[in-house]
Amino acid sequence: MKSICKNIGLSALLTLFCACAPQIESVFDDTSANRIDADLENIYEILVSPANGWLMEYYPSAERVFGGFNVLMSFTPDYKVTVASESFASDKTAVSTYTLKQSAGSVLAFDTYNEIFHYYAEPETGFGYGVGYGFEGDFEFLVVSATEDKIVLKGKKTGSYAYMTPFSPSMKWKEYLDEIREETTFLENYYRLQYRGDGDIYEARMSNHLLYVLSGSGERNTYYPFIVTLMGCKFYTPVSLGGDRVEGIVFNPGIGEDGAFIPTNDDASGMFIPTYPSLNEMVTSKNWFFGIDNFSPWGQELWAQVRDELDAMGEKMTYCHLGNVSNIYGDYFAFNFLCTSGTGFLSINYEYIGEDQIALQFGEEGNITAKEYYTEHKFNLLLTPLGNEKKRTFTLTTDDKKDPKWIKFVDNSDPDNYFTLYRNVIYYPLNSSN
Repeated sequence: MKSICKNIGLSALLTLFCACAPQIESVFDDTSANRIDADLENIYEILVSPANGWLMEYYPSAERVFGGFNVLMSFTPDYKVTVASESFASDKTAVSTYTLKQSAGSVLAFDTYNEIFHYYAEPETGFGYGVGYGFEGDFEFLVVSATEDKIVLKGKKTGSYAYMTPFSPSMKWKEYLDEIREETTFLENYYRLQYRGDGDIYEARMSNHLLYVLSGSGERNTYYPFIVTLMGCKFYTPVSLGGDRVEGIVFNPGIGEDGAFIPTNDDASGMFIPTYPSLNEMVTSKNWFFGIDNFSPWGQELWAQVRDELDAMGEKMTYCHLGNVSNIYGDYFAFNFLCTSGTGFLSINYEYIGEDQIALQFGEEGNITAKEYYTEHKFNLLLTPLGNEKKRTFTLTTDDKKDPKWIKFVDNSDPDNYFTLYRNVIYYPLNSSN
């Protein structure tokens, strides 16, 4: 046997081995390049097919701290996209271009500037986290899946998912965005909620497209981003409440004295019941707007000096309010303002006293713009009636403790210091109407 093997040449052995080896067939029917082209072509055909475009549920920022926004998009075969959004006037649209490309997967990119869509990704916007950060949104997305009924995208920078569904052909974009704005205003009236399930009760707070579930100590340690729908809201991930998982909520006015928010999924056992905070908690849970006419004569004199300062600079204040702000530095209750040169906030420390009194004082923190206005342009005078260098305690009164439209502040130690704040926006608050 050994002699036979020695007489067989190497080439013969290789031929024998190859003849006996099984043939390995490709798993794919086509080349990778052709498969990529086919996938991009399929996504392209899906994008341009709906007659009235797509509705995108868009969540900027990796932590989704700003919640979700309704964005409408219509794609054309010549790679143009028309965009509208709830963050702009309902009749406003912007047109730019889009591309489909391969980059570790199929990618949909909004590759030229779009005033509406890039608003969420533009770092120089004064909103979101402020100038230098903005909303930290995406404009390039990995296409996770695409069918005629739904497209799932994943932001290349943030990893946040965006969901697109064909928009109803029977509804106009403006009509939809108007209704979303109305629903958003409606939801703002229900800051304080209590979830009541099978024997369990959870305190929750709803603010700025976020639902906070409070811990036993009352801290807002868990938040759930949501997007406003025509009938309520839909959560980015289900809200976990004991054994219940709530995917979204709609309002039912027929339950109880003040209605209730019912989960959209049938397997959740409870509901969110509206509860009402004390008057001083109302101050720190909503936005309250200033106007110079709503101050006592002493406060009007102080605010008029700031107006004169801004006039000399060629600047105007568009609005200012007390309210919560989230930015790169943290979460604050603050005096917020929008001026010609940008937005700013100056933190306000507060203390609840009983249910109808509150103590306020400047917290000595703010963004760069606000610090400059405070030190160089007399904005310290704006805070003087509130409590600038010293803490001031106020007694509060209102028109409606459940749904106040205004709250009056009267300084307990100085009867000449009083002012009224309003829920509705007051534009150009330094301009007297008298």
